Amino acid sequence: MTREEAIQKLLQENKEFRYHYEKHHELDAQVDKLEKHHPMTHELEMEIEKLKRERLYHKDMMEKILNDYLKGNS
Repeated sequence: MTREEAIQKLLQENKEFRYHYEKHHELDAQVDKLEKHHPMTHELEMEIEKLKRERLYHKDMMEKILNDYLKGNS
């Protein structure tokens, strides 16, 4: 099973993976929107950094679930 196939299967069958996936994409869109804001203020930069840390957390959780799944199905 390829990595992409595993991701699709997890999106269909694993609620926790799907939650982290959707949250990651939601945060990604928020970061993109805020980064286009001009002029950039210090408060806005801090908010972007906070969102990026949260986005990274969800990505790390997806990677953990994916790696565990791939190890169990190899």
